[in-house]
Amino acid sequence: MYMYEHFKNIKNLYGKTYVQLPNGIFKDLAKIKQNIQQVSFCFSYLVTISFLYKYAHFVDVDNGTYIQNGDIKQILGYNPKTKSVDKFIKKNGVLEELGLISSTKDYPVEVEYTEEQINNVNMREFKTVSMLSADNIHYSMIKEIVKNRNYEIREPLFFFEYDDEVGTLYNYENTFEITLDEFMLFVYDKDLDNTDFFLYCYFKSRCYGLKDNMKQIALDNIVSDLCIGKDSFYLHLDKLKDRGFVNVNHKGWRTGEKEGEIEANDYYFKGIR
Repeated sequence: MYMYEHFKNIKNLYGKTYVQLPNGIFKDLAKIKQNIQQVSFCFSYLVTISFLYKYAHFVDVDNGTYIQNGDIKQILGYNPKTKSVDKFIKKNGVLEELGLISSTKDYPVEVEYTEEQINNVNMREFKTVSMLSADNIHYSMIKEIVKNRNYEIREPLFFFEYDDEVGTLYNYENTFEITLDEFMLFVYDKDLDNTDFFLYCYFKSRCYGLKDNMKQIALDNIVSDLCIGKDSFYLHLDKLKDRGFVNVNHKGWRTGEKEGEIEANDYYFKGIR
């Protein structure tokens, strides 16, 4: 329960809360070549640390809580002691090898906007724990909360640089937005899982902002982009459709010159209400 309050406090403090992720994140994660449960866990993990980093909230002084990897595993539906996903999120693990995260003990504890801009976006100035003096009351409170002396966090590197360009904190081109409301709805609804969230975000990245928030996408492209089997895809797609998050115009088989081919379906992103 404390983890829910931890994330809820981000919204209480900052109001409209969101993170931008690169559209290419799905192809990055496809390089893992693991099953969809593990790939979608990695995606949800990246979204989780993105919120915690952007809003300097790995440690919540108001609630007296801090978030470790075991907590994130629990948030994302795993037992904190589960070892099967550690290879992806550990120091020098798979996500670090892909250049998506880095490990650091110098975590952000404060953030504020500056007057300087990049791409018309005000820069964020992060104050890390090493910047606080030992006699700072904030420092004392943090050290009292963080019981793990070896505490380190994962930093989302795509915030600062991605594909040899400015990262998603300041460059919104070829990115998609995930709000804290969307994230919390998926991770705290026992009937939804990481794969549902992964699929939801995929359709948002591909469809949102186009006419009617619709895009025609071939099934083979979806399977390739997400490393998901067709049966699993349809299972999770049905859940999104049942919730009204996504609508689909199923085309079926082509006739005429291309008879015998399956025509790509139209996917309409609706989002949460």
